Amino acid sequence: MAGQTNLNMTRNDWADFARWCVAHGDVAMPAAPASIVEYIAEVGRGDQAASVPRRVNAIGDWHRVSGLASPTDDDRVRVAVTRAVWQQRKAPATTLPLDATELATILGALPGGLVGARDRALLLVGFVAGLRPSEIVSLDVSDLVVVDEGLAISLMRGRIVIPYGTEPDLCPVLAWQEWLAEAGLTAGPAFRSVDRTGRLGLTRLGEKAITRMVQRAAERAGLQDSRYSALSLRLGMLASNAPARSTGRR
Repeated sequence: MAGQTNLNMTRNDWADFARWCVAHGDVAMPAAPASIVEYIAEVGRGDQAASVPRRVNAIGDWHRVSGLASPTDDDRVRVAVTRAVWQQRKAPATTLPLDATELATILGALPGGLVGARDRALLLVGFVAGLRPSEIVSLDVSDLVVVDEGLAISLMRGRIVIPYGTEPDLCPVLAWQEWLAEAGLTAGPAFRSVDRTGRLGLTRLGEKAITRMVQRAAERAGLQDSRYSALSLRLGMLASNAPARSTGRR
């Protein structure tokens, strides 16, 4: 599943470069290093600056599988990539709250299979419950129980209940149940790694892994992925001023 996703991204990145070449009157295959440098500079100025290394790798891979020498090995291209990465790191790393509209867009761009089921459940539960990243990673299966009112979540700060969603695709309770069923989870960490072959891991996701997941999901949806993190879920709920209801019980 992950391999298919990476292949699709490579195709999309190559198609984007090919369209850029047509628009600029350049040849995409074989591409001139100077054209790639100009392409990098243009991408680096936009919202997709963080994707420059991946896009350049796609250009190189497409040449190699076609039996051509990769123009991305040229020193001018290497320098341009390094400059783009440096400029991206230099940019402010302010975490943006994820609002309901952006969340719906992200959910609509999720892949299928086990990875998609996990990401959907994590995003919806984390957002609607307004969970801190540390709370998400510490959740066990036993901490989430479906009740009449929705999904009860046991946390160190108490027990909260998040309601059913008004639409099936945006319902955190249904998303949790679907992830539980597809993964076959009965105990242990609630949110776990899934390898490239779609095999479920045993270890819980860490906060950095959740940030990467949120950023990948945002990138698929065409958002500026570097501005989001695991904290964006809680910030989004706080900004909406609609926290989950606390029952005061454990």
